[in-house]
Amino acid sequence: MQSLRSSPDDSGKSLTEMAQRDLEAALQLLAERAQYITGASGAAIALLEESEMICRASAGPSAPALGAEVQVKSGLTGESVRTRRVLRCDDAETDSRVNRESCRMLGIKSVMVVPLLREQEVIGVFELFADRADAFEERDVTALERLAEMVQTGVEHAEAAKRAPQEIAARKEPAANERKQSETASVAGEPEKGQVEAVASGPEAKTQDAAARKLDVPKPARAPELDKIRKCEACGFPVSEGRTLCLDCETARFSGDNPAPLSGGQPPAFLAKFENRKEQGWLGSHIYTIGTVLIIVLTVVLVVLRLR
Repeated sequence: MQSLRSSPDDSGKSLTEMAQRDLEAALQLLAERAQYITGASGAAIALLEESEMICRASAGPSAPALGAEVQVKSGLTGESVRTRRVLRCDDAETDSRVNRESCRMLGIKSVMVVPLLREQEVIGVFELFADRADAFEERDVTALERLAEMVQTGVEHAEAAKRAPQEIAARKEPAANERKQSETASVAGEPEKGQVEAVASGPEAKTQDAAARKLDVPKPARAPELDKIRKCEACGFPVSEGRTLCLDCETARFSGDNPAPLSGGQPPAFLAKFENRKEQGWLGSHIYTIGTVLIIVLTVVLVVLRLR
């Protein structure tokens, strides 16, 4: 079944054609509105195409026909294009800036021209014609200037729509190149995404994941005070910073005895007395407790005898 979807070139072409149709309709509407507001006998909008100014909208019997070339090298229109200013002719019979013979043939007595500018460049003209002298006032100039701004906006939108297909193609080109490179790499032997996932699901991958997780586990912070603690060289008992022997081993060394290392099963001498108590049995280990109880009992007996 043949696909009904259009290609990007066709869609871009249709978008441009639609924008042009909308522009033509907008220009015609603005020309008719200008004729109605000002009471002119004719209104025309001409746009620059390459080196010629072509009429793109026409309203009224005094206006030039659609597609006609507007002369911009002479007359009031030419001076407006050169000076980039709004010009008005109140009487064509006495104004030397207009072509009197042409105005007589068309029955024109008053003319007003507004240049269409874009960044100080003339892209067209908006003209009004009247069959009576002194037909236009300052309010008509203001109204035509506002309508001219709408014409400029419409032209800009149409040109943006014309550039849109090229901009879309420029954005798609890097993605297409990347996809092409990816396909080339796949043909050359690179594993695809599904293959990579299949390989990564084996036991080796689990071991690698476990190792990665193990490496990612943050180690607990170590207190700086613990770094200052050292071990006795003889018995391995913890000692403070700057010392190499514990107190007992140091005393034994000064007395000429050999300190027994903790790893040999013999505790340091200062711990021996506690170990000896354990060997004496229950009575030896509780001798101080028994003595304290006897003293308390004797004290109570003496107090009772004294009270009698």
